[in-house]
Amino acid sequence: MPPLILTRLAPSTYYIPSPSNVGMYVNDNEAILIDSGNDKEAGRQILKILKERNRELSLIINTHSNADHIGGNEFLQKRTGCRIAATAMEAALTEHPVLESTILNGAYPHKRLRNKFLLAKPSLVTDIIPNNNPVLDTQLNAVPLPGHFLDMIAVQTPDNVLFTADSIISEEILSKYHIHFLYDVKAHFETLEMLKKREDKLFVPSHGKPVGLHEFKDLVNFNEQKIRENIDVVLNSTMTAATSEEILALVCNHYSIELNANQYVLIFSTVRSILSYLLDDNQVDIIYNSGRMLWRKL
Repeated sequence: MPPLILTRLAPSTYYIPSPSNVGMYVNDNEAILIDSGNDKEAGRQILKILKERNRELSLIINTHSNADHIGGNEFLQKRTGCRIAATAMEAALTEHPVLESTILNGAYPHKRLRNKFLLAKPSLVTDIIPNNNPVLDTQLNAVPLPGHFLDMIAVQTPDNVLFTADSIISEEILSKYHIHFLYDVKAHFETLEMLKKREDKLFVPSHGKPVGLHEFKDLVNFNEQKIRENIDVVLNSTMTAATSEEILALVCNHYSIELNANQYVLIFSTVRSILSYLLDDNQVDIIYNSGRMLWRKL
């Protein structure tokens, strides 16, 4: 893992660029993290950065419980005794990370899914927080971001910087991989509409570079267009009745995606979420035939 570097965004707001960006808000010698990176090594490097600057880690706010956002929790909490805050449903998976790969697999996760990308070390959530309003006794505010996962939040600092978690993906990543993980498509569209109305000074996605207001609005629109494209690809795959896995194969063929174990469960989950969205919107129907569940366009 390349060395992590602390980057200042505003007077008291920083971020650490990494595979999953980490935010930091500083008040005197106290530091609050927004997520903790993707693994123990990220936690180790974050602690080194804090010690070099004589900062005491008091709190980690987890935007959500995906392994690449809570991967440094266990190491940092063990070394510093810091508090960890999360919304109620995300807290359950933070304390019991096996639930993430269980949800994705729809069953007990086999050994190829029990890896650090899907299975973080358990950590203790000391504070359950609502998905809006001020976060505990800090100067930070939570903003609800439903859609990507169970109860994800953004975190806004007093410097008017908004850490947007996985609600928005960079254009570079989306253009390369085409489809990303979504839990609730309808709720995600509602989140995108909310984000279009935000007037923050700076926006920091977890996967991508910080952007200003105008660039952010363009990025929100690009994300929305890409998801609508994904929906069209899935819907076109149901012109002939097909199983979920057959539809997954058609989607991967369309985008020339080669799957490994992690990508299989992540993309398959998104395809099934899109199918649920289409069913609720009365665009597809389900047929049960000879032990198979088939999706068909109406």
